[in-house]
Amino acid sequence: AKWMRDTYRSLLVDTLRVMIPAQMRGGRVKEKLIRYVKVKVVGEDLEDARSQLKRAKKQLAILDFIVERGGQALVLEINETFGASSSYIRALSDKGYIEILEQRYYRKPYQIIQRQHKEAHHATEDQQAAIETICQSIDKGQGEFLLHGVTGSGKTEVYMQCARYVLDRGRTVIILVPEISLTPQMVRRFTARFGDKAAVLHSRLSAGERFDEWQRIRAGEATVVIGARSAIFAPIQDLGLVVIDEEHESSYRSDHAPRYSAIEVARRRCQNEGGVLVLGSATPSVIRYHRAQQGFLHLLELPDRIGGAMMPETSIVDMREELKQGNRSVISQLLYNELKGCIERGEQAICFLNRRGFSTFVSCRNCGYVCECDLCELPMTYHRPDNTLRCHYCGDIQPSPSVCPSCGSKHIRFFGGGTQKVEEEIRKLFPEVKTLRMDADTTTKKDSHLKILDAFSRQEAQVLVGTQMIAKGLHYPNVTVVGIIAADRSLYVNDYRSAERTFQLVAQVAGRAGRDQLKGRVVVQTYSPEHYSILAAADHDYHTFYGEEIALRKAAYFPPYAQFVRWVVVNENHDTAKEDAEVMHRHMEHFVSENPLMRQCILMLEATPAPLQRIKARYRYQVIMKYIPEVYGDAIMEHFASLKDACPGDSMLTLEIDPTNMI
Repeated sequence: AKWMRDTYRSLLVDTLRVMIPAQMRGGRVKEKLIRYVKVKVVGEDLEDARSQLKRAKKQLAILDFIVERGGQALVLEINETFGASSSYIRALSDKGYIEILEQRYYRKPYQIIQRQHKEAHHATEDQQAAIETICQSIDKGQGEFLLHGVTGSGKTEVYMQCARYVLDRGRTVIILVPEISLTPQMVRRFTARFGDKAAVLHSRLSAGERFDEWQRIRAGEATVVIGARSAIFAPIQDLGLVVIDEEHESSYRSDHAPRYSAIEVARRRCQNEGGVLVLGSATPSVIRYHRAQQGFLHLLELPDRIGGAMMPETSIVDMREELKQGNRSVISQLLYNELKGCIERGEQAICFLNRRGFSTFVSCRNCGYVCECDLCELPMTYHRPDNTLRCHYCGDIQPSPSVCPSCGSKHIRFFGGGTQKVEEEIRKLFPEVKTLRMDADTTTKKDSHLKILDAFSRQEAQVLVGTQMIAKGLHYPNVTVVGIIAADRSLYVNDYRSAERTFQLVAQVAGRAGRDQLKGRVVVQTYSPEHYSILAAADHDYHTFYGEEIALRKAAYFPPYAQFVRWVVVNENHDTAKEDAEVMHRHMEHFVSENPLMRQCILMLEATPAPLQRIKARYRYQVIMKYIPEVYGDAIMEHFASLKDACPGDSMLTLEIDPTNMI
């Protein structure tokens, strides 16, 4: 906690709070006790009891019911069988025939997952080499690995065999996944292998489930912990292995104080406890792959899919040409043909668009008015099922207008498209086909991720439409066609990682196709078919992408060759936010002006409006710095972090070190 406080410039109370779930603080949740009864009489005493109860038929029936179940039964089970039976149970207890007891009951998540033991698969030559290398480091009690394996190469099997190696030596394991939607699949695979030794921790558990899983872990009853980012703080003892799957995902960094990186925390835990850290991905982050190239991580490669499965055949569709040919649908002609063939063969398809809702924005074609959020001054997204406009930044909901609020015109039109629109388009094209949609709007209820994915795995639907929730980690042998709608949507945002994130999304989604013996086909729809990230993703060629990207970053001094840090200044008053940011900027300028050698290390220092200038009726400014940390980095960072003391106003200040996004 103290290390996190110093590293992320946060309060100690915040770092301690994030380590202990709210359910564990202040006695908010108690352990669950269940009542059961146990027969106290046997042999002749039991027969005598039956004789005494001849006229009390209900009591006799309950006594026989308990005896038939081995001499004890749950009170709840008796109530369900005999109706209101509490008075009869008390009567049997008063007569000394039974005793009423209580025992601890663990509320376990994902009870609907069928748990059965499965032995390890026979590892391929590449898998076995990776397993042996990692296990050698486990014996030494130190090591950090980047496991780069193409989609479908069997990274999870490597994780599980290494986990078994650790458990056999009496130590423990933490497995992190980036999306809650991936947790059920990972839980299913690990519980099939390790049974009740596996526990689950993430924010979608009920308070009781999280309380009980945390207690099982702390008591040593669970020795494998699976979960999202916060599971890295599991109270597990003698940690031997931490696995972080899909290590490139930004969700491993918290966007609330303390703004920690689960990967850095995992590295620290492993160093402290003599554990090994394994980072796995088919599309590693550029920064970590660069670290591996520099020798700071041990790089392991799984270049081939297991079972002889081939990488899917990928086609790029230039949507500009589709428009020229009169096709204004979100589904290109090629994707339509592939979906049609897939459906006729009885196979399954996935359509990906990283934008929920029906339309991106609503505008008047008469005067150009765009429906914006009153609190954020950003275009609102149209959601067709309830005919509403929603702000995806603050959550505000407004009814969709039938006439223009500005000029009164009826020429209101919906532009762009989201997952709802894609789903509707597929239903129009293939009315007989059952579809499922998986996005933030359809996964609000408990276990909704699991239910949607299980329905798809049972082939209750042939087409799954979704956002990035379906982009990674999912394995469905019957999926042969993947359509990527608007592959370049993330390409032209104001962030130096836009090309990297585009490559990762396209490559990960494409990897859902053809993961077994059936041939896979991927259709990538884009307005930028010539971009290197799109081309490399279509070819499943990480190394070519990395070569292009790292050269551009080196030329522009972007991470890993420099570091970004910024203060975000937020205030309800625009002028106050601007003034506070400018004062902090001047204070930093004065500091570096007195230290010319430090000035050479600072590549950018600006006070500007944040890219999203207003959210929830609050104005946002930023003081942003890009600097080279090698020589004077610590001193520069120390002073930049202290700018909070120089802020004269009452603005809310947030320090972001290597921010996950620049909004």
